[in-house]
Amino acid sequence: MASSDEEADTMPESVSTYHFANDKDEPISFSLLPIRWRESKNLDDEKKNHMIFLKGSVDNGLRTIYKQVIAWKFDLSNKTPQISVLTKEKCWMELGKPRKSYEIIIRTVLITVHCLHFARWNPEASGKSVWDYLSKTFSLYEHRPSQNDLVDHLDLIGEAVQKENSLAKCKDDLDNSKPLL
Repeated sequence: MASSDEEADTMPESVSTYHFANDKDEPISFSLLPIRWRESKNLDDEKKNHMIFLKGSVDNGLRTIYKQVIAWKFDLSNKTPQISVLTKEKCWMELGKPRKSYEIIIRTVLITVHCLHFARWNPEASGKSVWDYLSKTFSLYEHRPSQNDLVDHLDLIGEAVQKENSLAKCKDDLDNSKPLL
């Protein structure tokens, strides 16, 4: 059985009320990190051109953390998309609800991941369906989701279509913005 000191040092699996900051403590998007598409035994190959730190609450708000992160990934296979970041200590942490003031910084990447999630599960959906879904999902945001939110992430969308077999069915729709987008 692990000692209490060892238990205190274990990495939590998820973080909420979070934000990301650079080494000057300026808020930035986690999407500036390299994306990890597949698990790899060699975790030292991540680009190290960005010093990005995760700050947030863990253990149901009982503890705060401050960790350097080196990569991110998303999982579209669940009921809702899950986004995780890889800490410098090589542990994945799932992102929960961000700080309210930070939502505007990551809004477009969240919309993009949700759009990909919808496309994966609804490859025959119409453009109206996807925008209805996104509008409902992001109803608490000041501005409704639009195609402009996806523009900065066209490379991410293209890579996701290539890497995720489940998106291959809707590749033409995603590439040509018809009918899904």
